Amino acid sequence: MGKFKISAAQVASIRGGIAQNITTHAKAIRIAAEQDASVLIFPELSLTGYEPDLAEKLAIMEDDPRLDLLGDLAKQHRMHVVVGAPLITDGSKPALGAIVFGPDGSRSTYAKLHLGSSESEYFVPGSEQLMIESHGQTVGLSICADSSAPSHPQAYATRGATVYAASMFLNAEWFATDAPRLAAYAPIHRMLVVMANHAASVGTYRSVGKSAVWAPDGTLLAQATGTESALVIATREPEYWSAEIIHL
Repeated sequence: MGKFKISAAQVASIRGGIAQNITTHAKAIRIAAEQDASVLIFPELSLTGYEPDLAEKLAIMEDDPRLDLLGDLAKQHRMHVVVGAPLITDGSKPALGAIVFGPDGSRSTYAKLHLGSSESEYFVPGSEQLMIESHGQTVGLSICADSSAPSHPQAYATRGATVYAASMFLNAEWFATDAPRLAAYAPIHRMLVVMANHAASVGTYRSVGKSAVWAPDGTLLAQATGTESALVIATREPEYWSAEIIHL
């Protein structure tokens, strides 16, 4: 079966540039595959950039043919790949979501449950959590402000999740509150915590980067130094977790 490896892809997104961003994602998937990654987590709204004002215009569905390259790569490399995008809903507003490409060719979606205060102008909240099963590990998915509600990781822990994977967009102000909160969840729930933030994205907001992974005892295993494009990879060893950073 091989070791379980989960990677946070700290990549730069171009405002509204879905085609260019798909190319960036494909490169990261190929490099993660070289590292034998089992699960690859991209940042919040990674396909469009964190641009709420563009969400309605750019909203997509999981079967959008533009995403076929990413789905094919996930299947080819037997990897779960989680990308961020606004999702078309039955209502007037999109969901702030994630699309999960499975190693079997499947596609599923997760919609952010807990919207940030300004996000409710542009998005509707989701209603259900989503977990990924891979190599004996259970990964609970989170999108940014989801983690502001302690009940969110608690619910995953109660259901048996061993990993809490958060797709984020954090500037310096938001990082100061969100990163310590994520770090604290690790020992509280005895879960590995993975944070995938944007690299030096080209758009309205300025990311601080610093994607990271914390061991279940709260130890910081690895962290990007800033907004460089990189993979932060955690590996489940027989008795512990290890981590490394691969620059893209």
